[in-house]
Amino acid sequence: VAACYSSSMKEARCGCGALRVQVEGEREAVVACACADCRRRSGGPFGMGVYYKREQLTFIGEAREYTRPTESGNTFTNAFCPVCATSLYWWGSRDTSRVGVAVGCFDPSEQFPPDRSVYDVNKQDWVQYGDVPGFERGRDSKRTR
Repeated sequence: VAACYSSSMKEARCGCGALRVQVEGEREAVVACACADCRRRSGGPFGMGVYYKREQLTFIGEAREYTRPTESGNTFTNAFCPVCATSLYWWGSRDTSRVGVAVGCFDPSEQFPPDRSVYDVNKQDWVQYGDVPGFERGRDSKRTR
């Protein structure tokens, strides 16, 4: 369960500022995901997203979307800026009421440590999450710690 944080307005934005997401209220979870698609989307060893209920978010600017299939047979949609191509937010068809926002797109003063990691089967050996719960694949799969 995520810790309680200030309910003040937060904003995440793309690299050029044309696409923004304003967030009001408490987060639901912060997830580090090492699936192949999140690694490719983020350009790093894992993607990090902070999840909110869709009604907590205000989307500003035009987004382009890319929808792909998932291992489980669902779909996953990434929304990105058509100007600078920053991947800013996403959602899965399994639960469209929750939207993930890229942790790195918030102001650096915002702190979002992970509540869990998923797709640890793909995790690079040097990545250490400490006592954060981890899962082989999705959150319904076997625990890794």
